Formats: sequence, C-alpha cells, structure tokens
Amino acid sequence: MRTILIVEDEYFIADDCASLARRAGFHVAGPFTSIEEAREHAFTASGALIDINVSGMATYKLIDDLLEMGVPITLYTGYDRGALPEKYAHIPMVTKPQDCGQAIKILRTQMGLASGEN
Repeated sequence: MRTILIVEDEYFIADDCASLARRAGFHVAGPFTSIEEAREHAFTASGALIDINVSGMATYKLIDDLLEMGVPITLYTGYDRGALPEKYAHIPMVTKPQDCGQAIKILRTQMGLASGEN
C-alpha cells in the first residue's frame, strides 16, 4: 500500500483529505500541521498533498526536500498559482475550495497509478 503525506493545517480540510485518500486505498502519513513533523515522515511517502502555507510558515523547504527525493507532489492550497515561485510552476495545483478528491486524482496520475491501483 502506497503512502500519501498530507500537510495541511485546517482541521476539517485535513480530515477530509485523509479520509478521501484512505477510501482511495492509500495509507496516510499525517495529516501534519507542522513542517518539521512532516519532514520526519517524508521518507515514507510515495506522494504528497501539501498546502503552501502551514501554520503561518511556507512549505517550500519541505517541497524542495520531497522533489529532491523524487516524490510526486500536488499542491492543495488557497493560494493562486501567481503566488508560487517560478521554480514550482511545474507542480500540479488544486485551489481550495475545490474538492480534495481532485487533488488525490491528480496525485494518483503523477504516481503513475491507474484508477483503483495502489
């Protein structure tokens, strides 16, 4: 079973994303509201759903670490693409309040998984 790292500080959104990921057949690491805590579990991730601002802190260093490890990332955030530094322009992004299920679907595709495969 593949693990999705979820980094989100809004409780209800984090809970919804985790539930949807579990229903899609993934193991969930998190959801984490702390970048440091998420970083401790990053090595277990097959993919990651990340908000770009968690508890008032930008998640760019964590994103860099995950990209360096080759972990597929989908950003699930309230920010628009214009708020992202150019070096992250290639990362798929779903803007809240769109359904987290859309972000999971995109992440599944990034991970090279067909529907129902984990």
